[in-house]
Amino acid sequence: MLKIETKGGNLLKKTLSDLEQRQMPFALARAQTLTAKLVEAAEIEEMARVFDRPTRFTLNSVFVRPARKGGPGAVVWVKDYASKADAPIRWLLPEVDGGERQAKRSEKLLSARGILSSGRFLMPGGGMTLDSHGNISRGVMQKVLSGLGAQGDKYANSTDSRRSRRNSKRFFVLGKGSKSVGVAQRTGKGSTGLRIMMAFAARPTYKHRLDFYGVADRVVRDNLPEQARQSLAQAVLKAK
Repeated sequence: MLKIETKGGNLLKKTLSDLEQRQMPFALARAQTLTAKLVEAAEIEEMARVFDRPTRFTLNSVFVRPARKGGPGAVVWVKDYASKADAPIRWLLPEVDGGERQAKRSEKLLSARGILSSGRFLMPGGGMTLDSHGNISRGVMQKVLSGLGAQGDKYANSTDSRRSRRNSKRFFVLGKGSKSVGVAQRTGKGSTGLRIMMAFAARPTYKHRLDFYGVADRVVRDNLPEQARQSLAQAVLKAK
């Protein structure tokens, strides 16, 4: 987590008038918050540069917590919550620090159903149609989970009726011997009527790609002193 703080406050107070000293906590909080917003914009620009066709969800994953008078400073970080999807921090943090990716919601559901073995993760198969960002769309993933009976809500799963089993578009787990290797969809007769939708692979490991801290350090260094000067001057003028 990145915190934007202002140091040297005691030394600065010695050179300020009584009025300026009273206004300084407000001015510094404002300067920290404005600088944090500049950091947020720079991080979004960097993500658009280093990632391949990032989604709007990815670009909106950075947030700013404004500074308060006398508080520890402003905060710039990646959201650790989401209403109907994986929290961005779960898959974006490995791009910042490097390392192994954590399991997504879909992988947890398939593991709970006994379909995905421990230590295995999902990768798009050759028959999977990806969206404009190169990802598996949420709608397609929901259909796969439903077809495999792996939805968290049992009423969202396809039924196991004879009619459902005869469905020419149904999904099933593809095995090699006693080992599950992926998910396929039946589209016709014979081996030519199969689409490999997803493969079960080893845990993905990411290299450091997003220089989150380096970008933030540059923006803070270049902007915080001037933001502090302008905010203090504005606060003193308003108080007078």
